[in-house]
Amino acid sequence: MSRPGSAGSLVPPSDWAAGPSIDREPVGTGFLLIVTLIAAFLRLYALSGPSLWVDEMLTWQMIRPGIGAGYLEQVFDSIQGPLYMAVVWPLLRIRDSELMLRLPAALAGIITIPVFGILMSRLFAGRAARLAVLLLALNPFHVWYSQEGRGYAFLILFSVLMALMYLEMVSTGAGYRKAAVFGLVSAGAALSNLGGLFLLAAMGLGFLFWHRPGTRKEWGPWVLAFGLGFLLVLPWLLKAAGIWAIDRVVPGSGTGEALRGATTFSFMAWPFTLETFFYGYSFGPSLGELHQPDRMAVLRGALPLLAVGALPVGAGLLAGVFRLDRRRSLLLVWILVPVAILTFLAIRNVKPWNPRYIAMAFPWVLALAAYGLTRLPGRLALALTVLLIGLTLWSLGGYYRNGRYAKADVRSAAAYLEEMNTAGDPMLVPVVSSVFKYYYRGEGEILETHGLEPLKNAAAADAFCRESLAGKSDAWVVLGRAWYFDPRGQLPLALARAGHLRRALTAPGVEVYHWTAQETDGRAP
Repeated sequence: MSRPGSAGSLVPPSDWAAGPSIDREPVGTGFLLIVTLIAAFLRLYALSGPSLWVDEMLTWQMIRPGIGAGYLEQVFDSIQGPLYMAVVWPLLRIRDSELMLRLPAALAGIITIPVFGILMSRLFAGRAARLAVLLLALNPFHVWYSQEGRGYAFLILFSVLMALMYLEMVSTGAGYRKAAVFGLVSAGAALSNLGGLFLLAAMGLGFLFWHRPGTRKEWGPWVLAFGLGFLLVLPWLLKAAGIWAIDRVVPGSGTGEALRGATTFSFMAWPFTLETFFYGYSFGPSLGELHQPDRMAVLRGALPLLAVGALPVGAGLLAGVFRLDRRRSLLLVWILVPVAILTFLAIRNVKPWNPRYIAMAFPWVLALAAYGLTRLPGRLALALTVLLIGLTLWSLGGYYRNGRYAKADVRSAAAYLEEMNTAGDPMLVPVVSSVFKYYYRGEGEILETHGLEPLKNAAAADAFCRESLAGKSDAWVVLGRAWYFDPRGQLPLALARAGHLRRALTAPGVEVYHWTAQETDGRAP
């Protein structure tokens, strides 16, 4: 009979989440199996439930059936996750649906759990490793991107594989075969999202400062390991260089207009990203509320909850940093180097800041917090761990069940207008027009705002209404993620000034209005 917590046990020891003692037990195959099954349920549950997200439409548009381009051409044309495009392309030919678009992300998210468990067993004692794996399995941020048809779940999986291969080469020697595998895995990370190169840079620095070979012969495999991944990604990197504003990284050069307006970098992005890594987008204020003009008031109202959430995270990270030894301090390099790179690019206005753009650092933040929590005194460790897991589950509940945090349900808006817009009236659809077109099968012109400047004030909103609705007596308006085009909420007010505005439908993240023009001498203006 195996002792509690051994590899053959289904149940870890009763004190697995508490106490500072060091044990070298593995995670346990039974524990890892159970946690992986839980993770699989969370990532497959309601996978095709929400309508497509705006970002997912970018994936679909690049590789949609009937576009007239071949497999290789469509994959090469994508610089945002070509590996994900390559995997999804044949699935969409089987069935063009939300399920097929998201299924590879969900499977990658599930596979990440046991791979992460193996990695954590290499780095930490049994309790810390088990807690890290459990936190990842339940993590709302990871669940979100495991249910989104983009390459971020792939990025996280390949980042974990990179770390596993790196430690394997360090501990048992960097032969050419292992180096080739590392190169392929690192290419997989970068081809899932070019931000994977941030982690490759971090590991390169760690290699130079921690594990530099002592002889020339030993350099060969390491050069192959880091060079192969870069070379495989180079075609897409050169293509991206022709699109990105690379000249902005040069000191003294101008940075031009801010990318995406409201996402201009602020150092508040760091604590926001930290909170998002642990609790996702369904804890505290919603994304919509954080984009409203009164967002500071919203944040002040949410401070008590945010402070409670920060308690176990802050305590775990601080304890983890102070208890790191030289071998485990690589985690800090793998976190801080990508953060520094993305911060620089955001400040120089090459790339806007977003937590998903630094997802390659996400596993190490979770691991560091788990390690720190298990290094605290027993009762304190247990209390903070229970608090962290409880808040994580609460956030998961919000992700699945609370419409406040739901992705914009454009599918419901399209279905409603298919039924109601029998007259074929025009439909004004800011921001989410690409998603609306995917679902809508009815009559009527769809008026978009793509390429237009965001509405800065009431006068701009009035001018937009006059221009877009000129000569129209009736129209429908679909508002979802409206803050990108209407950050001050002026559009509904302008529509009401220009005529009669009636709310017809409210769905998660979306509102549908019917607009009727003011009559002037019996005619529409």
